[in-house]
Amino acid sequence: MNIGLLWFDNESERSLKEKIGNAVSHYSQRFGDKPTVCYMHPETLDDDFNSLRGVRLKTAMNVLPHHFWVGMETDPQQRG
Repeated sequence: MNIGLLWFDNESERSLKEKIGNAVSHYSQRFGDKPTVCYMHPETLDDDFNSLRGVRLKTAMNVLPHHFWVGMETDPQQRG
């Protein structure tokens, strides 16, 4: 990912779908394109999800809990 947006949301009353949806929406508004990937801390991702609104969900230990790093995947082999 060359360009991304790091989104923080620790509101316990918001669902994971809402949090990711807000991050995706803000990315789209800022960069004029829909992100293709969202990285989050492994403890944040529910087992029921692997993508949401066409955005692939992945885990990464270097992303802190309650943070969502959205952007465009740059490696064509990683695209789903």
